[in-house]
Amino acid sequence: MTTGAHPASLRTRLTWLIIAVMVAVLIPLGWISYRRELREMNELLDGRLAQAGRTLGTLIAHGQLPMRGDADLPSITQSVDSHHHGVVVSVHPRNYEPEVGFQAYDPQGELIAATSNFADLPPPTSEERGFRDIQREGKLWRTFTLQNRANLVIRIGESSSNRVDIARGLVIEHTLPLLIGLPLLALLVSLAVKRGLRPVAVLTEMLDRRTPGSRKPMPADVAPGEIKPLIVALNQQLERLEDALDREHRFATDVAHELRTPLAATMIHLESAMIADDPTEVEFTVRHAQQSMARLGRRIEQILAMARLEAGAASQQRTPMDLARIATEVIEELAPLIAEKDIELSLAHDDMVVVLGHEVALTAMFRNLIENALRYTETAGQVDVSLRREGNQAIVDICDNGPGIPPDRRQAVFQRFHREVESATRGYGLGLSIVQRAIELHDASIELLESPLGRGLLVRIRMAAAPR
Repeated sequence: MTTGAHPASLRTRLTWLIIAVMVAVLIPLGWISYRRELREMNELLDGRLAQAGRTLGTLIAHGQLPMRGDADLPSITQSVDSHHHGVVVSVHPRNYEPEVGFQAYDPQGELIAATSNFADLPPPTSEERGFRDIQREGKLWRTFTLQNRANLVIRIGESSSNRVDIARGLVIEHTLPLLIGLPLLALLVSLAVKRGLRPVAVLTEMLDRRTPGSRKPMPADVAPGEIKPLIVALNQQLERLEDALDREHRFATDVAHELRTPLAATMIHLESAMIADDPTEVEFTVRHAQQSMARLGRRIEQILAMARLEAGAASQQRTPMDLARIATEVIEELAPLIAEKDIELSLAHDDMVVVLGHEVALTAMFRNLIENALRYTETAGQVDVSLRREGNQAIVDICDNGPGIPPDRRQAVFQRFHREVESATRGYGLGLSIVQRAIELHDASIELLESPLGRGLLVRIRMAAAPR
């Protein structure tokens, strides 16, 4: 089994990237600098070679030959060589001086003087004037040929070994700092990157010390500009994660709290039906089991509605919602309950009452408020739903002529699983809690007031209306 290579750490990646950038910049710059200095060195040595040739021509024209110690000329000893029909000069090289040679011809092309290393060279032609490179005795020579005012032809040259030594010195001069400096730079860059990434290490330590369930955001104000967006996004993600865990915990609590009693009652009724002998008693217990299952189904529906409301609506973008359309759909859905209790229900609304919201939350809000009003209102009672716009606010009024809620207990009805002890209806304590959650999602407000129908309850909701 093969395993993939572990990705390099951010510190290692940054260190190598910076070193690679430095190498990519320094090596071409060093090469360019080396080529420029080599070119300038060759130009300087060519200039000195030409100057020495002109000086030599002037001295010979005046009947003199350079002797030991003359500036810019080789140290030589003069002798007469009848074989070459001229003066042959022996060169005595000294330290740090290049090996040189020269030839001098009179206007008739006769050799006047030459060094021993150039004595056997044929006379230069007119095409060989100026600078040329020649090969002699296994060595490369740089020569300069000129004809001065006395019509003397002078050819002077120096061995290229001196230039090779200088070029080698330039190479060492340019490469040695890189060979020594790059490892040192790599170490310093690694330390600098480690120090620069210290905020990441601090962030890691803060996450390690963070206790489960903590909602305290990590400080982002003191973080560097590059790390601050990461901390902000991480705080948002942790907040969403904590919300999800809270919703999961509440859902599990709701299920355990709400489903235990109906399930137990259903099992008792079914066991009673199984051991009963009287058909009437069997029918009675089965009917009670059926009612328990119906209550169980409604509780599950309420719990799922709360879970969807908390998990789905909060993560969606708000969109324009027509409150009249949502209220109408909810009333149509509750038509069987309205007909069963012979409730007089009315819906009054302006032409356009639109808010920016979540459809699932608004639907759950209307369903629970209208359904509560229908369940708590006696048979042949009255429920009025009113939707209107006042300035920049949308007002929702739902009133009934039921028993109402005493003022001192109105705040408690928004708690989960709360039911009024005097209530004879089959409530499960989740309806107004769902309404409260929908109100919070829309930054709205809710009031429980006295009903204008003489008795009962008026529920008034205020939320921001969408721009016209």
